[in-house]
Amino acid sequence: MNRPQVTQKNVHLFIPNKVAKICNELNQTEKLSLNDSILKFYNSTVYDTLSRESSKLWQEGWVYIYQMME
Repeated sequence: MNRPQVTQKNVHLFIPNKVAKICNELNQTEKLSLNDSILKFYNSTVYDTLSRESSKLWQEGWVYIYQMME
């Protein structure tokens, strides 16, 4: 079975689940509203890196990515 190749055009398919878990964690650990958690993550350099296919960060688990924010 061939796996589809991940490119900059489709890397966004791998990101939403990780973002949801990270924002939920920010909500609970930092006592931020979900809106503030989302804004904090999407405005971070970690998200910028995650959204670039060439970084390969999208392959990592959400905990690893969350820890990069600390």
